[in-house]
Amino acid sequence: LSVRRWRPLAVFALGFLWATCHAHSLSAQGIPERLSGKTVLIEGTVADRPVSRAERRTRFLVQARRLHDGSDWQPFDVRVRLDWYGEHPAVAAGEHWQLAVRLKQPAGYANAGGFDYELWLFQQRIRASGYVRTDNRNRRIDAGRVTPITALRNRLATSIETQAGDLPSMALVQALTIGERTRISSEQWQVLRATGTSHLMAISGLHISLVAGLVFWCMRSAWSASSALSLRVPAVRAAAVAALLAALLYALLSGFAIPAQRALVMVSVLMLAILSGRRVSFASVIGVAAVVTLLLDPASLLSAGWWLSFWAVSAIAWFTVGREGVAQGTLRWLFMQVVLAVCMAT
Repeated sequence: LSVRRWRPLAVFALGFLWATCHAHSLSAQGIPERLSGKTVLIEGTVADRPVSRAERRTRFLVQARRLHDGSDWQPFDVRVRLDWYGEHPAVAAGEHWQLAVRLKQPAGYANAGGFDYELWLFQQRIRASGYVRTDNRNRRIDAGRVTPITALRNRLATSIETQAGDLPSMALVQALTIGERTRISSEQWQVLRATGTSHLMAISGLHISLVAGLVFWCMRSAWSASSALSLRVPAVRAAAVAALLAALLYALLSGFAIPAQRALVMVSVLMLAILSGRRVSFASVIGVAAVVTLLLDPASLLSAGWWLSFWAVSAIAWFTVGREGVAQGTLRWLFMQVVLAVCMAT
């Protein structure tokens, strides 16, 4: 066989090996079985913005660094999901804490067709969960340092809460601006599911492409208005750079979740093609996006959202690219929604 025929098999083998190594590395993490259910000390950094789930209850993620098993400190590089009940100090992203916790291995219900909580924890790289015990050894080691993007997300979240107050729409605004969905109530989720709009609460391809497209159009129009600028740099290239930067910033503000990563990769491939002056097929764009997202996070292959995102984008592209005779104007887009609904229901 020629090298070209062997190439797909070699790529598949390398991908399978990469995914296996990634899964093995995650599976090897976790709390030792002998310490499961026992009170231990951990030190680590608060990995994300804590959320008050109910009165006197806070949930947050900790990237643990070491664990005290009762005799000595030992390395413990594990992402832990914790609940802190009762009266407790305020916790903020980026802070370093020492906490007395009771941990357990990830587990879920084995209900066929139900939500696989254990698989979801695996996808989020959370390899232990538990709660903080009331203990005088709990202390903030230092305030730590957060990235500028995390600090900006925190300020935006606080500003939204201050401006919106107790309005029910506050949670929806946070979800659409910074990807913070934890404050959406169960009643709101029921309405979103019943109306088929729950996917809008996850910042993904729709949101990022809208932002990139809007910035691209505005920048190209403004740049074209100046003859001097257009002679130095073509307006379409300046617009591509601006759109790429806008997509990157919005993806970072949303927490850089997997759907945002996929959309950012697709936008990047398209904008880089514009900058290079090359024509790129849709198959190349979606292929590169799939490869890059799986290289960054092979566990995303286990997510239904990964498959649905690529399936939805493929369905839209199949209907819109090179099919001018199907329908025109408003009728064309209405018909596309029907096609998309049928494809996503299969």
